[in-house]
Amino acid sequence: MKANFINGTRLVFIIIAIFLLCGFSYSPKYKLIPAKVLTKIKIPKWYHEGIYFDGKEIWVNNGKKGNTWVVDTANGKIIREIKPVAAFTEAITPKDKGVFFATDWGTEKVYTVHIENDKMAVLSEKSVAPAHPAGALWNGSGLFVITWTRSLTGTKFHLLKMDGDLNILSTTEIKKILEPAHLAWDGRNTWISCWYSRRVYKVDIESLEILGYFKSPAAKTTGIAWDGKHFWVTGTYSDLYKMEVQN
Repeated sequence: MKANFINGTRLVFIIIAIFLLCGFSYSPKYKLIPAKVLTKIKIPKWYHEGIYFDGKEIWVNNGKKGNTWVVDTANGKIIREIKPVAAFTEAITPKDKGVFFATDWGTEKVYTVHIENDKMAVLSEKSVAPAHPAGALWNGSGLFVITWTRSLTGTKFHLLKMDGDLNILSTTEIKKILEPAHLAWDGRNTWISCWYSRRVYKVDIESLEILGYFKSPAAKTTGIAWDGKHFWVTGTYSDLYKMEVQN
């Protein structure tokens, strides 16, 4: 019995060693893009998700029945609160003047909305169940939405490409970014935040090829936005950071 126990123990250690060598030790090498924090703005604690720059202020979406905060980037004060379309707003991205796309994790839907009396009012909606929609980005020609689909065998991540009427044009599995969260567009490139690794990846939106990444100062990185010159970043329970990225 003792010999069998020892042999069994050795076998377990060998299996663990192989797993570590072939699993955790393998990490694709991507180009590190230099970045630094210029400003840290304290914002109240909640469940911060995607953010959006409207040309002057930053909108911070909150899950768990939270409102969307419009934050004055000069002093960090919340100057406006917008009630959500449901209870767990993930992202908001502008479509046309006064019209936005919004995603809600809990309802598993993508919406077009307009803001009426500081509340998101539904114009149209599209269910993506059983997937949960997270980050969303309208780049002028297509709407891109990150989804998480959970099952007993794990979670799969996808990028949906939709048209302006919320028709799904394509679905691509995201395999190289673990727990992708939100999206940003800098006019040339798409960026995807990673909740797991505190990285923000620069990607080719069509092929999902990773072109590089910069390190996020926010734990559990979620929202990212481009203001025309700088990136803004936040995390689930983090503050808001203005960053200079050598793009």
